[in-house]
Amino acid sequence: MTKMKLTRRQGLTGIGTAAAAAAIGTTVASATQTANTTEGTTGGMFDQSNVTWNTLDGIDHVWYHVLKVDPDAKVVDLLLKFAANQRIVLHRHHADYSTFIIQGELRLYDEEGTLTEIRPTASFVEKPGGGAPHTEGGGDVDCIAWFSNRGTDGMIYEILGPDNETLATLGLPEFKALWEAQVPPVQLVIPG
Repeated sequence: MTKMKLTRRQGLTGIGTAAAAAAIGTTVASATQTANTTEGTTGGMFDQSNVTWNTLDGIDHVWYHVLKVDPDAKVVDLLLKFAANQRIVLHRHHADYSTFIIQGELRLYDEEGTLTEIRPTASFVEKPGGGAPHTEGGGDVDCIAWFSNRGTDGMIYEILGPDNETLATLGLPEFKALWEAQVPPVQLVIPG
């Protein structure tokens, strides 16, 4: 058996891919093997074959798949896929949230378009609601991220126009409707 030396980035990619795979029921061994065979790419490539991506009219360069909406706990969990080297609309987060980057890197930009933050594969970030309006998008490959929005039964995302005017809002009721309208997420299988 030959040992392969991994770079720190490849190791983090393996961890991120394994964690994501475990969350959807794939074995850690196969996820790690997949991550290790993507040497030379920007992060491991996440197997999306079991994900049905959805879009919202007027919001380009991003796809979503709602995993769970829990109005009692005030939680919305979803996967977002950001197009490589593109940016989504200007927006603001109104709920506390956390992200885990499954594939690629998430790039955040301020209102003027200046790159302010890069979240690489396997990074986990928690942020409070509020904050400045911004855009975000994928790096050199499509970015897939898990977003968990918590603690509000009101607005979660506010979509903004060029003069910071509110064009649309998304909250628990809207995400619940999107969740109920989409193809259900893949569920675990218990053998036997």
